[in-house]
Amino acid sequence: MNNFVAIPSRPSVGYAALGFLLVLLLVDTWQAQPINPYQAPAPIALGSGQAPTAAHCTAF
Repeated sequence: MNNFVAIPSRPSVGYAALGFLLVLLLVDTWQAQPINPYQAPAPIALGSGQAPTAAHCTAF
């Protein structure tokens, strides 16, 4: 009897990981709602005028 166990090679594991990421991105894109540019926050929200309210470090 031959006790051969298939060990995945580096390229096959890499391709499997890339395939998983591609499937994850496709599912996320399929389920995501489009962004409303008129209600979205600024890409850099420094000085947005909205005070944080949830963290303990925001209390004076």
